[in-house]
Amino acid sequence: MAAWFPDGIHTDSTTHRIVPGGYAVVGAAALSGAVTHTVSTAVIVFELTGQISHILPVMIAVILANTVAQSLQPSLYDSIIRIKKLPYLPELGWGHHE
Repeated sequence: MAAWFPDGIHTDSTTHRIVPGGYAVVGAAALSGAVTHTVSTAVIVFELTGQISHILPVMIAVILANTVAQSLQPSLYDSIIRIKKLPYLPELGWGHHE
């Protein structure tokens, strides 16, 4: 973004500066959410940083990362349970009746 808009994004009479730290926060939240398969990662990021202005990008990134990660692989916690061969409840699909 900074390469495309080195002076920021100009709208009407205001200039919105591009803050690299904001992109780092969004990326870290998305990675954490994808690894753990939880959306609560976004809430934790808001509490830690206090940056409510990044609420929309963080939520979108975490939800997209979760969607992609859930279709590709099990979560970190599920992987650890399977590797250690710990007992766990079987997964039931939606609408599964027995």
